[in-house]
Amino acid sequence: MECIIGRQAIIDRYGKTYGYELLYRGSETAGDIGGEVATNRVIVNTFINIGVEKVAGDGRLFINFTRDLIVERLFEALPPDRVVIEVLEDVAAEDEVIEALKDAKGAGYTIALDDFVFEHHLNRLVEIADIVKVDFLALSKDEIEKEVKKYARYPKIRLLAEKVENYEDYTFALSRGFHYFQGYFFQKPRLTIKKELSPHQGSVLRAMELSIKGDKEKLIELISGDVYLHSKILSFVNSPLFGLKRKIKSVREAVNLLGLRRVREWLNIMYVARLAEDKPNELVVLSTLRAKFMSLLSYKFSTDSENAYLAGMFSLMDSILDIPMEDVLKECNYLDEEVKNALLGKQNRYFDQLNLIVAIENQRTETVNEIMKKYGLNVDEINRSFFEAVEFAHTVYS
Repeated sequence: MECIIGRQAIIDRYGKTYGYELLYRGSETAGDIGGEVATNRVIVNTFINIGVEKVAGDGRLFINFTRDLIVERLFEALPPDRVVIEVLEDVAAEDEVIEALKDAKGAGYTIALDDFVFEHHLNRLVEIADIVKVDFLALSKDEIEKEVKKYARYPKIRLLAEKVENYEDYTFALSRGFHYFQGYFFQKPRLTIKKELSPHQGSVLRAMELSIKGDKEKLIELISGDVYLHSKILSFVNSPLFGLKRKIKSVREAVNLLGLRRVREWLNIMYVARLAEDKPNELVVLSTLRAKFMSLLSYKFSTDSENAYLAGMFSLMDSILDIPMEDVLKECNYLDEEVKNALLGKQNRYFDQLNLIVAIENQRTETVNEIMKKYGLNVDEINRSFFEAVEFAHTVYS
């Protein structure tokens, strides 16, 4: 049976990505087919068909485990240094479960309790756990405060706030000592904040303009004279992404090898990265992932691959700059009108492409299926493009 594997980032207190929760998406919802079937699919696809590095880079993978999968010790087939066993909320503290989790802990696995509300009869689970996930949508702030106090006697427990949908909840969780954060809060703009371009950001913007004009000599001169861009383009071109047999040592060599089109793609990544310096790195990774995914599938949507790339790259720019998308686009005269319309939520083929990747991220299975049907996409094409995009994004920022 076919399935689409997705992921959601888990951010630490310093804005760095700790890992990803793996999520199942397909023609049926995970709820329709049961947790065990969904988890088995995730594991088979991730570790056999796809490869862990293509899913999470250097991060850890949170995988849901039902009671039966724990007792059967399915985790033994997985690498302990890469996997977090996420114990589902309906798993009871039975002797068989506790024994299996103790074995897992002894083997080096990290144990997380999902959607957990502390009750005394579950105390044995808490004593084994490394991480406890608290659902911010299911509990009020007063209830969360009470939950936090219950874990004061477990100093080794790290609290993870999940379903954090806005910066108010994130700030609240941060102030209450939570270690990790999962949700869409970092993808949303804080419109009360005003940002100005730094000199480094201005340099990247000037380089982008030169690449669009096709002025290669001035572009090489600018990149060569900018310490940041100089080091970054050489690092990029010598990365495993290109698999070169010899090391590229000059900016001119790098630009000639990449070509102006690829240089533009790279500059867009650098521009977004520079603008997002005070944001979680995952925001830039996600922008790049979207861009690559959209460009790879542009042939199915009959769109221009470079424009599709730009649509994905700029899709989170309102969150990066903390200004409305309308204001972002006023400064982007070089963007195609169809791309601008898509970014403003107006229906066209670029919008459908963007809607597909966002639906995969947000587990909107019905929307994914509708777009797949409309454009004749299949699961293999989506998975292949998604994980190629994941690998590309992680390689760029490694």
